Amino acid sequence: MNQPFAIVFALLFGLIAQRSFSQKLTISGTVRDAMSGELLIGASISDSISGTGVHTNAYGFFSIEVPSPDHYLKVGYVGYLPVYIKNLSTLSVPLEIKLSQANNLNEINIRENKILRSPIGSLSIPIDRIKALPALLGEVDVLKALSYTPGVSTGTEGSAGLYIRGGTPDQNLILLDEAPVYNVMHLGGFFSVFNPNSLKSVDLYKGAFPARYGGRLASVIDLTMKDGNNQKFGGEVGLGLLNQKLTLEGPIIKNKASFIISGRVSTLGLTSLLSLRKKPSSGTGEDRVYRFYDLNAKFNYQINKTDQVYVSVYNGYDRFKYAEWSITNNGKETETAVGNNWGNTTATLRYSKVFSQKLFARFALLYSKYTSEYTNNFEDQGVNGQPASLYRNTNAGVSDWGGKIQFDYFPTNQLNIKFGLDATRHSFSPFVTKSNYNGLFDDTKEGQLPAYQLDLYVDSDIALTSRIRLNAGLRNSLYKVKGRTFYNPEPRLGINWSLPGNWSLKTGYSVMNQYLHLLTNNGFGFGYDAWLPSTDKVVPSRANQLSVGLYKTFPVSGWEFSLEVYAKRMKNLIDYPDGTNFTGLLAGSWDDVVIKNGIGRGKGMEFMISKNLGKFKGSFAYTLSKSERKFSGINDKNWYPMKYDRRHNLSLTAGYLLGKKWSLNTTFVYQTGHTVTLPEAATLTENGFDPKFIYNNRNNGRMPSFHRLDIGAVKSLTTARKRKAELSLGLYNAYNRNNPLYLDLKIQRSNFKPTAISIKQVSFLPVLPYIGYTLKF
Repeated sequence: MNQPFAIVFALLFGLIAQRSFSQKLTISGTVRDAMSGELLIGASISDSISGTGVHTNAYGFFSIEVPSPDHYLKVGYVGYLPVYIKNLSTLSVPLEIKLSQANNLNEINIRENKILRSPIGSLSIPIDRIKALPALLGEVDVLKALSYTPGVSTGTEGSAGLYIRGGTPDQNLILLDEAPVYNVMHLGGFFSVFNPNSLKSVDLYKGAFPARYGGRLASVIDLTMKDGNNQKFGGEVGLGLLNQKLTLEGPIIKNKASFIISGRVSTLGLTSLLSLRKKPSSGTGEDRVYRFYDLNAKFNYQINKTDQVYVSVYNGYDRFKYAEWSITNNGKETETAVGNNWGNTTATLRYSKVFSQKLFARFALLYSKYTSEYTNNFEDQGVNGQPASLYRNTNAGVSDWGGKIQFDYFPTNQLNIKFGLDATRHSFSPFVTKSNYNGLFDDTKEGQLPAYQLDLYVDSDIALTSRIRLNAGLRNSLYKVKGRTFYNPEPRLGINWSLPGNWSLKTGYSVMNQYLHLLTNNGFGFGYDAWLPSTDKVVPSRANQLSVGLYKTFPVSGWEFSLEVYAKRMKNLIDYPDGTNFTGLLAGSWDDVVIKNGIGRGKGMEFMISKNLGKFKGSFAYTLSKSERKFSGINDKNWYPMKYDRRHNLSLTAGYLLGKKWSLNTTFVYQTGHTVTLPEAATLTENGFDPKFIYNNRNNGRMPSFHRLDIGAVKSLTTARKRKAELSLGLYNAYNRNNPLYLDLKIQRSNFKPTAISIKQVSFLPVLPYIGYTLKF
C-alpha cells in the first residue's frame, strides 16, 4: 500500500480506538416519506446542541452519537418539514422517522452539509427537475439532463451517449439498482432506456470516485428505482407523440410491503411513420419498421425494523428492420431484409439488515444481460427454380451473474466506514454467427468466453476537524480470463475543506481500471456493438485523475457556485481502422484487428452557477476542455484530438413557476463541433471514374458548431373526477438550427468523369413541436 494511504488508515483506526472509551448515546434508524413510505437518501440528522450530524445512506439508514440524552435531534430533507426528536433515552431503536413534504422550504443547513460532504466531481439532479425539462418530442431523458452539467457532453444530434471528461460512452459505469446496464440507448440513441417515472435518485461521479465503485474509466452513474408507495394505490398514464407510459404502485401489505411497475411502449407518432409500407406502381417497395419497449418493476418487503428485502427487474428491447420487396412475374413476393435488434435485462435481489446501532449491511445477487443481433435475410432461386430462404444472423452479447456484500460501520459521528466484496462471472459471446449461406458455417456453439472478477474495497469518510473531511479508500481488483490473471490496486483520496463565508475547497485523486472493451460497427449506425474482455493481446485500460474545486453557497437565496479543474491520463486504450465492419468479422479474432496500447490525456475547467430555491430555478454551465489520443499505428504516432473533443461546451437551463398552474422551462446548448477526418486530396483510379481519397492526419477537421434552444410549458390540471393531470407542450430546436449530423462527400462529374469534390452537411432534426398528457390517479 502506498505510504500516504497507510498513514490515512492508521489515522482511521486510531480514531476508532480513541472513541471506543467514551460513553455516548447512539441513536439509529431510517427516514421515510410520510405519504409514500419511500426511503429518503441523504436526509440530515443533526445534534441540536453540538451541531454535528450525519446523513442517511442509500437505504435510508443512519447512526448518530449524542453526548447526552438531554440533547434532541433535528431530522430534515430538502423540500420536507423538519422533525425534532426529544427524550432520546426513552426511545425504542432503531427509529422509523417519517417526514412530510412542504412548499417553499429553505433547508439551509442541509444544503451546506451536502456540499461539504460530497466528493469532488459528484452531483445529484432531482427527478422532478429532470421531468420539467423540455425534450425531444416530449420524451424526458435522465442522461440528457446530465449533459446540461459541466464536463458532460453528447455525441451527434439527439444522441443519449455521454462523453464525460474526455471519456467515451463505454467508459461510463451505469448502474440500475446496483446492476450494470451495458447499452442505454433507445431509438438509435435519441433517448435512454431509463424511465424517469420509475426512478428515485440519479447520482453522477466523475472525479474522486468512492472505492465501492470500479470497472470503468470515465464516470459512475448510479440510478436508484422507487420502492413503491406502501400507503395507498396510485399511478399515472402518459400519452405522447413517441410512446405511451403507464406506472402503477401501491401497498401489498400496508406499511410493510409495496410494489411499483412502470412501462413504456412505442405505438404512435414517429414509430408509426417509420412503419408505413410504401408500394409504388412498379411492383417493388420497402418497409422500415422500428419498435421498442421497456419495463421496470420493483417489490420490497420490510420484515421488521432491522430487515428488508428488495427485488428489482428491468427489461427493454429495440427492434429495427429495413426490407426491400418485389413481386415476380408469377405473382409471388420476395423480400430482402436487414435488421438490428438489441436489449437489456437486469435483476437484483437485495437484503438489508441492521446488525447493531453502528453496523448496517446489505447483501445482493445481481443478473445483467445484453444482446445485440444483426440479421440478413433474402430469398434466392434454389434447386429446380424453387425459391430458397437464406439467412445470416450475427449475435454479440454479454451476461453477468454477481454478488455483493457491503457493511456500513458508524463508530463515531466523525467516522463512517464502508467495506465489502464484489464478485462477478461474465460470459461474453463475441460475433456468434448462424447461417445457411453456401460456404458459411454455423458457430452458434462457439464464442462463449467466461471471465471472472473479484473486488475488495474499503471506503472511509473522516471528519478530521469541524472544517476538514477526508475521503480515503482502496479497491483491489482481480480479473481472470483465458488463464490470464490481472491484479490492480486502485487508491482513492479526497479532501474537503470548509472555509469561512460558505466557501469550500475540494481536491481528489483516483485510479480506475477497465477490463471490458466496446467494439462499435462503423459501417452500421444503429445499435450493433459488442463487449469483449481484456486478453493477452488487449490488456485492461487504466486511468488516473487529479481534480481541484472551489465552491460557494448563498443559503438564503439558494444560489450555488462551483469551479473545478482536472487533469487525466489514460493508457492501454484501443481503436480500430476507419471503416471496420465487425459484422463481417464473423468468428475472426477481433483482438488482432484493433489497434492497441494507445494512450490518452485530457484536461479541463468546469464552471457552474445554479439556483435551486424559489419560483425561478436554473443553471448555467461552461466547460473548457481538451482530450487527445496517441497510437503507434495512427497519425504517424502523433497526438490527435479524440472524435468528441469539444473545446467549448455551454448549457443553460431555466424554469419559472407562473402562478399555481403553469411552469415555463427552457434549455440552451452550445458545443464546439466534434472532430472529423477529412481527405486532403484525391486521385483517379485505373478505370478513371471513381476517385480514391487520400487521408493524412486523423481527426484533422471539425464539424460546424452545434447549438439548440428548446422551450416548454407544463400546465397542472384537475379533472372532473378530481384527479391530477398535466398537459405539456413545447418546441425542440425552437429556431430551426440545421445542426450537422455528418458530412457527405459529393463527387461532381462531367461525362461520367469526376471533376470536383464538395463537402455537404447533412442535418436531421428541424424544429419539432410536441404535446403530451399525463393523468395521475
